[in-house]
Amino acid sequence: MRDYDEITAFLGEWGPFQKMIFFILSISIFPNGFCGLSIVFVGDVPEHHCLIPGNLNLSKAWLNRTIPLEQERGKLQHSQCRRYRLDVIRNLSATFTDPDSINMSEVEQEPCLDGWEYSTDQYISTIVSEWDLVCDNHWKGPFVMSIFFVGVLSGSFISGQLSDRFGRKLIMFGTMAVQSVFSMLQAFSPNWEIFCILNFLVGLGQISNLVAAFVLAPSMTSRPNH
Repeated sequence: MRDYDEITAFLGEWGPFQKMIFFILSISIFPNGFCGLSIVFVGDVPEHHCLIPGNLNLSKAWLNRTIPLEQERGKLQHSQCRRYRLDVIRNLSATFTDPDSINMSEVEQEPCLDGWEYSTDQYISTIVSEWDLVCDNHWKGPFVMSIFFVGVLSGSFISGQLSDRFGRKLIMFGTMAVQSVFSMLQAFSPNWEIFCILNFLVGLGQISNLVAAFVLAPSMTSRPNH
């Protein structure tokens, strides 16, 4: 019986041509990892709390007490979604100079009606701070990544059919362009909805590029050396 090496001898050896093709195709899908992991940084949630307008004329002591403290993971920290009612704080500050003389737990609270203030210690801006994807809108951050994988799922279904019809080289370069262009356009997204649509298209291009390159590699590297 003929062994495997004898049967596949016509494919040629792992020579310079095969190595070059393998290297080029590997480079073509290298940016896929960046697109998949970018949301970890772009969608990170900075430290934040309710924004306190600067026209209240509160003393520093009262200003520091406008955000209630909450127990979070065994640690006492400022609330990220609530603040004390500012009209009540304003009236109390006019009567009492020292906020420690007041039982703040009895003061009524309200949501962040004026938006949020975000820490810039780690990030200048993320999609979370850009579009206030916190508190009641907290679900929108993880949803962005879900939309990306919906694009990946959709691309998995259509990339094979498109490659069979138009050729894998055309689809590979086309989806590389789709991935690159829409990744850059995400930086100019005017709102969260547009960002989600672009993220879907990035996921669509990413998996289609990967599948086309994966199938293209064996067919091209199987050419014999001359």
